[in-house]
Amino acid sequence: MKLHGSFIAIVSIIVIFGFHFQVFADMSSTNYQIQWDSINAGGDEESVSGSYKLRDTIGELSAKDSSSSSFLVNYGYRSGVYDRTADFYVYLMDRASQVATTAIAGQVVSVTSISGFTSGNMIAVIQNEGGSQVEAIGKITSIDPVLNTLTTDSWDFGASGLPIIDGVNDYVYELDSSSVSLGTLSSSTISTSIIAMEVSAEIDDGYSVYLYEDHGMTNGTDTIPDVSDGSVSAGSSEYGARSSDQTLSLSLFDSQDTGITSDFQQVASGSSAVFERRNYLTLKSSISGSETDGTYSQTLTLLYVGDY
Repeated sequence: MKLHGSFIAIVSIIVIFGFHFQVFADMSSTNYQIQWDSINAGGDEESVSGSYKLRDTIGELSAKDSSSSSFLVNYGYRSGVYDRTADFYVYLMDRASQVATTAIAGQVVSVTSISGFTSGNMIAVIQNEGGSQVEAIGKITSIDPVLNTLTTDSWDFGASGLPIIDGVNDYVYELDSSSVSLGTLSSSTISTSIIAMEVSAEIDDGYSVYLYEDHGMTNGTDTIPDVSDGSVSAGSSEYGARSSDQTLSLSLFDSQDTGITSDFQQVASGSSAVFERRNYLTLKSSISGSETDGTYSQTLTLLYVGDY
């Protein structure tokens, strides 16, 4: 055993869709499809722009819905046309993109350098990086190279609220990596990293995202144990995660640092249809110092399913 070496933790990610959609009958051929047909006084137009689509009809009467516990009937022309949306995006923290941040005001965060940041990419802002850090995520909408600022479309954060930045141990990361690195683990600190998620689920009963691992965080010889007391502590050999989603009903990831297992565990959810809803997982790890040197790794799988 060694007390002084390098303990690098890396996580690779696999994303799986587990969606089930209702099936609607329509008329189709090799080249054309008619989803719904009717004879009306006029209209039958479709208007589109870069961001919106409008299907309009003149002459429709009594369009409404009727439902029971097992069936749903949509009355009226075009009621059967349903462009369903099901999107799931995962964004991984790029440790190499770290820059210090000195202030945050509304949607604008000040950084010491804008080098490497790209408009349209996701970022994470972290206050007091470590075991008790406060985070927020957002998507860059503009970059000011004169003021060294990044402006986001919104901020999404957990129970601790929006970070309060004083320029001490506060950082911004771009979320554009292909794997997650916890960096060099230490017995004196807690290493962290972020996995962000963006969900669109056009389902009345909402969705769930589940997480599981292929095996523990291991170098092949030693394995860093899962956190078992609800909090990863510096100096203890522990590994776990916490979700920013405060609405979980099937796990404890929303209320405490929780061990990742080979069983599916809920890490994000919604009880109704949502569009571009964002949450994130904060991975945390520390070591006792008695572990064998080496690179510790595992593969995490995120499964996104609609709730029916």
